Amino acid sequence: MARHAPELEAGQRIRRPVERRAIERFLDCGDLHRGFARIRCERCGHDYLLAFSCKFRGLCPSCHQKRMLAHADWLEDEVLAPVPHRQYVFTVPRALRGHFRRDRRLLGELCRLCARLLGRFYRSADRRGRPGFVLYVQTFGDLVTFNPHIHALVADGVFLPDGTFRVLPALPEAALTEALRRAVLALLVRRGVIDADFATRLLGWRHSGFSVHNQVRIRAGDAEGRRHLARYMNRAPLALEKMRYQAESGMVIYRSRMHARLERNFQLMPGARWLELLLTHVPDRGEHLVRYYGHYSSRSRGERAKAAREQQDTETAPSPALLHEQPEMQRARASWARLIARVYQVDPLVCPRCAGPTRAIALIEESTVVRRILEHLGEWSPREV
Repeated sequence: MARHAPELEAGQRIRRPVERRAIERFLDCGDLHRGFARIRCERCGHDYLLAFSCKFRGLCPSCHQKRMLAHADWLEDEVLAPVPHRQYVFTVPRALRGHFRRDRRLLGELCRLCARLLGRFYRSADRRGRPGFVLYVQTFGDLVTFNPHIHALVADGVFLPDGTFRVLPALPEAALTEALRRAVLALLVRRGVIDADFATRLLGWRHSGFSVHNQVRIRAGDAEGRRHLARYMNRAPLALEKMRYQAESGMVIYRSRMHARLERNFQLMPGARWLELLLTHVPDRGEHLVRYYGHYSSRSRGERAKAAREQQDTETAPSPALLHEQPEMQRARASWARLIARVYQVDPLVCPRCAGPTRAIALIEESTVVRRILEHLGEWSPREV
């Protein structure tokens, strides 16, 4: 990336400020020259440095993977009910995808539109109950081309007012597809993205390119299945194990599943073009890629948590140490270190020499102090900018 980012800059091919920020943060990720934590073993006194990570969405595969793992664990522990779930995938035709790339606000509109469709169909199946679903915006396909679509992790039925869950048959794919087509075209006409004549022509196409798929179902007792599906829906645009970089030619080879339209299972392109393609999948600052609706919405979860607290026995008060810390905060305190261990198979809080417990004794960010320490250790070799 350090080699090809200047090519994009010189050619004015970095189109959004967040893309430039993503490159900067990615290049600093794991670089001791940009700061580190000093870790010491409490048993044997072994001391080492742990570089800061960028924690940036989309572009950095390792940080995105840690975020993905944390999200899936939290979702299963805090949001999803132990009931059957089903995956719904909403896809738009290739003729319209460029509009979503040029105006990323349309991705949020598409997500809300799919939520309304799901809610409407479930209410028509049982008006007594309330559905629950989590929607994910994805902008990439198997070969990392720009392909905006929505994944939905949906409770396979409705939650009734008495607290029980009623399982329902899968919603009809054909009816959902037609409703999706009409709703998306109406949205784009309303926004002035396409004209009414073009929308009418698309409505007349026999094979419109819109689709809804709902054949993946997870059983009620399969907690790991729900985690796996959440990780899949929230995964990074690329997998490093599929990518090869040829330093001599500056070319990137990326292998994945067979692409139906391109009729190949690989991408081969110059590094600068590959980087430009990756940057199209970096979300804007503040852009929501995950949304919660119905029984799983923040409001609904808050109401249930409040009701549960009110039912608690007042005699079993929490300990003073926990009064100032919410349960979510307690669980999150050491999560990043735990996720590092899951991604890299190395636990930063376990001594590599004696397997004793370690702790961070200092966070070093000041550039002059960073340089003094690294020079003392013989590890000062900053990259040229």
